[in-house]
Amino acid sequence: NVQIDYSKNEYLQTNTVDLNFMISEGKITKINNIIINNNKFISNEEINSVMKSKTKTIRNIFANNNFKPNVIDNDKYLIINYYKKNGFIDANVDTKIEYLEKNKVNIYFNIVEGDLYSISKINIIDDDNLLNNKTLSLINNKIKTFKDQEDSYSTDKVKNLENNLSSIILESNIEFFELQTFEKKENNNKVNILFQILPIKPQYTNQINIVGNSRTFDYVIRRELEIVEGDAIYESQIKNIRDKLISLNLFESVNLKKEQIDENKVNIIIEVEEKQTGTFNAGVSVGTLDGFSIVTGLRESNFYGTGRSLDVLLNTSADKNQFKLITTDRLSYENDADISYSINYRQEDFSKASSYKLDTFSSGIGIGYRINEKLYHNIDLEYALKDYKISNSSTVSSTILKSSGSNISYLLKNNLQYSTLNPGFINKTGNYINYNNTIETPSSSNNGFVRNIVTIKKYISRNNSIFGIRSKFGNILALNNNDISTDDKFSLGGRSLRGFDNYGAGPRNSRTSYVGGNNIAVVNLDYSYEITKQADFPLFLNIFNDYGLIWENKTTPTQNDNNLRSSVGFGIKYYSPIGPIGFTWGFPIMDEKYDIKRMFLFSVGNLD
Repeated sequence: NVQIDYSKNEYLQTNTVDLNFMISEGKITKINNIIINNNKFISNEEINSVMKSKTKTIRNIFANNNFKPNVIDNDKYLIINYYKKNGFIDANVDTKIEYLEKNKVNIYFNIVEGDLYSISKINIIDDDNLLNNKTLSLINNKIKTFKDQEDSYSTDKVKNLENNLSSIILESNIEFFELQTFEKKENNNKVNILFQILPIKPQYTNQINIVGNSRTFDYVIRRELEIVEGDAIYESQIKNIRDKLISLNLFESVNLKKEQIDENKVNIIIEVEEKQTGTFNAGVSVGTLDGFSIVTGLRESNFYGTGRSLDVLLNTSADKNQFKLITTDRLSYENDADISYSINYRQEDFSKASSYKLDTFSSGIGIGYRINEKLYHNIDLEYALKDYKISNSSTVSSTILKSSGSNISYLLKNNLQYSTLNPGFINKTGNYINYNNTIETPSSSNNGFVRNIVTIKKYISRNNSIFGIRSKFGNILALNNNDISTDDKFSLGGRSLRGFDNYGAGPRNSRTSYVGGNNIAVVNLDYSYEITKQADFPLFLNIFNDYGLIWENKTTPTQNDNNLRSSVGFGIKYYSPIGPIGFTWGFPIMDEKYDIKRMFLFSVGNLD
């Protein structure tokens, strides 16, 4: 609502004027609502996660919802690029601004998705014979492997393949080349990819200058670079540097320019625009399983401009209190691995289920690194001090009774995670596999164990329906033939086996003495139908069928079996402005008489 007026004073003798501008700024225009139309294949949630424009909601009260036309224009290109990354080459976006009273606007994004494309052929042309037979064979093998694994088209997939081919060529000691990529659409929704390798004149880096980083130290940026002053520079490296700096999530934008010094030397100018990297979160979770809990957290991904991240979490409820602090930084200049340090303190009350309370203090150090875009590995070494407090010595399990008081554990943890899940908080498409291996050393108070857990998830989305399967398989083995402590064993019930209470199914000595087991197998089958049809706050009807089995103990509990448990049920999931809300009704169809059932579940803030 800015108003600009002006007046002028004329001076005829000198043929000049004075111009006076009077500016009434008014209030900053705010975004009232963002409406996304005509999208069928990609959800509102995914599109909103790509855009920079935001609306202010109860769930996101700190969002900057200032209306900026240039940001809206940029959002159009972000959405189009996101569609192209997912194989929709012909996608297009049109915007419309609706001006409202009270200095607000509605923004309409009208999307033309087009067809989904797949890759037909991939060829490489080397008219200048730069490649020898060995290198050409390696390139063709890489292309064949890519085609065997990837059928659908994606700009990111093609870009990654181009980077891989460039690396193969560089490793064959061919330094001065350019790899150009050409794409040709066919009538049957397929794309032909052509890579052409061309010779270029050698160029070397004279200086690398960084501008725009008023907060972030230069070394945080320089350690991400593949080159230093004096190195040969290639166009593919320029692209990789920009993508790598953007992936740090420290900068709003990154631009690289080449300044020609002479025929063979260039200056590299890296222009960055920093962004806010600190967030504070506060939330409330209410449910029939966990009761009332408050979660607050602080995350800073660029602590004092060092590129170091800092995460602080405080979680408090009736049966559990937790404080966690984790700080992560790059391990060295030579690799992309991260090193992390953690402190964790938990107070847990298992009095109702297992007749004891547990206080745990742990600290650890870990190294994590990304193997590829989808695969991540981390290894951690942890020291844990456990304090068991017995609330009922007549019903508590013998392993907990023997461990009463302070106990020390030394743990080595390995975790391998593969994920192709869609972005956003509603899982709709993709696969997830996580393998976790934990070794408690024999020098620990409980004489050590080896525990392995495999978690698998798969989601398929069709129109307004989501089909999901989640499974968990685990085993724990004592290193000295001792009985495993109850808190280290597996438990069954709650969200993992709906229709049963937490610690409701499986071996126990009494109602207040749950024992658990050394092995577990759980499978959850879900079908969800979106009633609201692509709404910003979707409502789902959910139907499920759960199966769970837990078995084996060194000391046989009073109530023990190796029988399968199962349940069926239905529920409602509403992703509201204040957070996710869930209602679930579960009905056991395979159970034991001593199991503890809980047919109705209600939760606000946590549906996992």
